[in-house]
Amino acid sequence: MPAVATPPLEWGHGAFEVVPAGGWLGDERSLDERLVDEWLFDDGLVDEGLVDDGCHDAAPVAASRQRDETALDDELALLASLERTIRWAQAEQCRLIESARARHARIEGIGEVSTATRRELATRSFVAELATTLVVPEQVAGRLVADAGQLAGPRTATLEALAAGEVAIGHVRSMLEITQTFPADVADEVERVALVDAASRTSSAFRRRLQRLRERLHPEPLESRRARAVAERRVVLEPAPDGMAWLSLFLEAERAVSVVARLEALAAASDPDRPDSRTTAQRSADIAADLLLVGALDGADGHLAAATGRVTARVTVTVPVLSLLGVTDEPAELDGYGPIDAETARRLAGHAPSLRRLLVHPETGAALSYGRTSYRAGADLAGYLRVRDGRCRFPGCARPAHRADLDHTTDWARGGATDADNLAHLCRSHHRLKPESGWRVAHEPGGVMRWTSPVGHVLRTHPERPFVSVSRRSAAAAPGPGGEARPRPPSYLTPNDHPSGLCERSCTVEVEPPWLHARAHPGASG
Repeated sequence: MPAVATPPLEWGHGAFEVVPAGGWLGDERSLDERLVDEWLFDDGLVDEGLVDDGCHDAAPVAASRQRDETALDDELALLASLERTIRWAQAEQCRLIESARARHARIEGIGEVSTATRRELATRSFVAELATTLVVPEQVAGRLVADAGQLAGPRTATLEALAAGEVAIGHVRSMLEITQTFPADVADEVERVALVDAASRTSSAFRRRLQRLRERLHPEPLESRRARAVAERRVVLEPAPDGMAWLSLFLEAERAVSVVARLEALAAASDPDRPDSRTTAQRSADIAADLLLVGALDGADGHLAAATGRVTARVTVTVPVLSLLGVTDEPAELDGYGPIDAETARRLAGHAPSLRRLLVHPETGAALSYGRTSYRAGADLAGYLRVRDGRCRFPGCARPAHRADLDHTTDWARGGATDADNLAHLCRSHHRLKPESGWRVAHEPGGVMRWTSPVGHVLRTHPERPFVSVSRRSAAAAPGPGGEARPRPPSYLTPNDHPSGLCERSCTVEVEPPWLHARAHPGASG
């Protein structure tokens, strides 16, 4: 039987006790009761006589609060340790599955000269063996075997990160799914770059990063992949429990985002004086069904009926300057979706009813600070922050910035300025949490936000598109054919996902005229 490594448990001080299976604690008092005695009396925090006399002064209250804070910190540390242990166990399971598969193949007589048919039959036999051992469907067992083979083979770095507790199983599945579409050398590079800061990203944020890397590093141009995929557009009906069903449309990303944007705009256009207990999501679903079935909305709601022909979709596209000019085909970014091909972005920018400059040369461009002259951020500053933040800046929150509030980190009433170094997007829930709880936040250079939890844990969230200003000298273009310096449009560049630095992108939007990046708002009719 193969040796099994010891799990990396790290018990918090005074917060865990091991009891043999079927056994009882030696002391009849609960663990919490004994911990109270240890903290209060043995450590001298509270004089035992005071407690016996029923004294209720500040000392016991302070000791109780300190005890709770210490216990909470221990419990959170134990939870983190248990999570790392679970991840370690999942990595060990993958290693054991691959080891067992190889051993099973040898028992079946599979060798280097075995045919593909014999290898496939041996694998199917092992999948059945594993499924009956774990009491899971063969489909689940087959996925475990396939994942273990990838992790023990080309994706060993991901397996090691899982064993170290740096990534969760959600990160691993996204890595396996996305890298399997690449040639081996490109997949290795994507894995290396993505794992650099994977430990600080939630599984959903990690998946978004992988998708951006995929579009930038894929050997086949995005335009040709899109042309092939668009031929598969369709409508799908999927039954759901309780008399419900899912109706899905598979279509171009910009059209899908426009559909959702228009439905949300129509849902918000209802008569405010008319009682309506439906949520925004329910109103959006009802509006979509009404438009598809009868082509009109509820005539009893005058506001909504009038808005049918008036409300159009508004989508946001971030286009790199050179892509907008047609010099390169670097992907653009569709807000609410992710990377889209440059040709589609240029088409959206060309048909946009309005383009508005957001960032140009730092000496002549839009203002990014209003200081103490205005509480509300102007359109240029708000647009810049929406692009920079991308999402709610609370740790782990994925709510898009366009659905979040723009919050003064240091309150305006306490002297906080209206500028990029004191503003960030927070969803409504976390916007309310910040002033009404023990969470504290401060800005750091580069758009980084440092959060401190009520128990003192420090976490940092990074902007989705950190802008780095470029001086005139460094913004100069590469020499032309004759050796002269070729002029280059001033821009704001962001650190690039590509490790070689060859795919630097300018992340600014809404340009007038459209020689810089553009945030386009194409209208979409009903």
